[in-house]
Amino acid sequence: MTREQWAFVISIVVMVVMCSSYFVKNKSLYLIVQGVGITLLMVSYILWREYFAMVGLVIGLVRMLVYLLYEQKNKETPIWWAIVFSVLGVACYLIINLWIQGTAKWVDIIYLVGLVAYAFVFRIRNLNWVRYLVLIPTGLSILYNALLGAGTLMVVISYSFEFCANLVSIVKYHVWDKKKQNVEEKEDEEGEDSSVDTLG
Repeated sequence: MTREQWAFVISIVVMVVMCSSYFVKNKSLYLIVQGVGITLLMVSYILWREYFAMVGLVIGLVRMLVYLLYEQKNKETPIWWAIVFSVLGVACYLIINLWIQGTAKWVDIIYLVGLVAYAFVFRIRNLNWVRYLVLIPTGLSILYNALLGAGTLMVVISYSFEFCANLVSIVKYHVWDKKKQNVEEKEDEEGEDSSVDTLG
């Protein structure tokens, strides 16, 4: 198989993994599944020779592991960690794009803003808020890969599916499940009222 074919296959796997992460019910498992997806996406970017994006994902993977450690200790990740990971992202951009490669693509700024957004969103312990806020960096990732060109088309599709999966999970957990819970509570209240009437 060619480098491009391998990248295509890996991108499909990434799409499945990332989409499934939005349907887990606890933050630790969410971070683990996202970490697996990030690792595979790194391989895909290496195959496409998009090195700044790949290094950004290395930072993202380390960030995920740090946040997971805090989550498993049932503690909120200090905000200074988000600042550290944001500064690392900017530093990588300056080193790789300006110093090593000698070129700076303006589209990398979009990716950089997305990395910073992920750093702050993923430290939030409430998975409900994470589902809502992660739409911003995911949307920026779609835009970034779309602007890179045809080479990352499968990554664009993968991020788009992830974006849609996130929207579906928001509807499921915050609309349908809430509606179902309200109906059940109402039925319980009516049941209690009727039992009081019977006793009266």
